[in-house]
Amino acid sequence: MIKIAYAKKEEAKQIVELLKYICAVHRKGRPDVFISDMPKYDEEDVCRLIDDENTRIVTATENGEVKGYMIAEIKDETPHPHIRCMKTLYIDDICVKETEAHKGVGTALFKEAERIGKETGCERIDLNVWSFNEPAIEFYRKMGLQVSRMHMEKKL
Repeated sequence: MIKIAYAKKEEAKQIVELLKYICAVHRKGRPDVFISDMPKYDEEDVCRLIDDENTRIVTATENGEVKGYMIAEIKDETPHPHIRCMKTLYIDDICVKETEAHKGVGTALFKEAERIGKETGCERIDLNVWSFNEPAIEFYRKMGLQVSRMHMEKKL
């Protein structure tokens, strides 16, 4: 039975292992951009984020094993003087172990993000996803997300 709960510092090592998996996915998808399999957070960073009042790290565990996690930040800022200030829940990462894909773990983590967003007075959930990551895009669409803006590039 999968348990969804706020992350504990003892889970930081397992979260970092999943962060390494995400790095490998990104490096494979965009080797021109991602040059390392080093995760963006180490164990110390994860522990610091667990303590951060504006960050929520949620784990999906079974028998003490982290099957997936979500890192989200509550943002309450005005990004530009012409844009209305609104409180948002920015999902930095959702990751599910490859062996746990299509078992409802990601959905449970996203539902928890929705609960956290509502509980903290957020108006919406925001996230970024790379265009090569079609499984993630499909998942987010199933969760009700829509494209709000696009970041485009031209390689020179």
